[in-house]
Amino acid sequence: MQQNTIGQNIIITEPSKNLRALGRNALAGKWKLAILAMIVYELCVQVPTVILNAIFGEKADLYAGQSDISVDVYSSIYNSMPSSSPIAGLYIILVTGAFTLGITLFFLAVFRRQQAGVADVFLGFEYFGKALGLLLFQGLFIFLWMLLFIVPGIIASIRYSQAFFIMADDPNKSIRQCMNESKMMMKGNKSKYFCLSLSFIGWMILAVLPGSIIEGIAGVMYAPAVVEAIVAVITTLFIVPVTVYMYSAQTGFYEILAGHLIKETEPAPIEPEAVPVMAEPASIDNDDLPKEV
Repeated sequence: MQQNTIGQNIIITEPSKNLRALGRNALAGKWKLAILAMIVYELCVQVPTVILNAIFGEKADLYAGQSDISVDVYSSIYNSMPSSSPIAGLYIILVTGAFTLGITLFFLAVFRRQQAGVADVFLGFEYFGKALGLLLFQGLFIFLWMLLFIVPGIIASIRYSQAFFIMADDPNKSIRQCMNESKMMMKGNKSKYFCLSLSFIGWMILAVLPGSIIEGIAGVMYAPAVVEAIVAVITTLFIVPVTVYMYSAQTGFYEILAGHLIKETEPAPIEPEAVPVMAEPASIDNDDLPKEV
């Protein structure tokens, strides 16, 4: 693994394809387990959100009393969009931090060849307060930078991208420590992390494509609600393996930054062979010499 160091900060020089290969190798024999864990994660976060939006979501009739043709088109598009609910938003805020910490703990265990199970997704709730606080502070910093422009917001999201990995690695660390250590780790590595994430865009497009095709075909034959449900299921089936692949590669990225994956150790110096010491001849006493007759 190619890497340089500046002070105590590790700078990754490995190309994205090698980092992706690192993620694939970590998933060898664990793909089914990782996909199942990611499905559980998505179900626990997304399904209750959809249900809460369906029950409590309300929309203001923005186009009431207007009969223009263009207005009717916009009205139909607006009404076809899913309604949002403050209760659903609150649910997402409360559980996302704990579930993110849990799925991170799962991938660290998989990467390190430790015992891992689907139940690990729920381990983050043991540190519910810290996980929630980290999510809020992370979101706040990204939002504040996003106010300047979208690019500073993206840079901020990358800067603090390792915070949950750091907390998963050592839950005893404070929120501030996790944020600061992530900031230090990413010095000189933000562009590499961005390129790694960007390298999965092609896979994401391929994952979304089947659902889009089915939506175009089935949209003229079935009710919108049925089509949305079918598209959601099909898209999830394709996009979850890509998400697992990406998360595993990002876990490898963290492992390198944390110093857990080091280049091959340098061979130990060869000690010079010991030179045998010749024994000195024993001294001969004059009494031992033969006497002349």
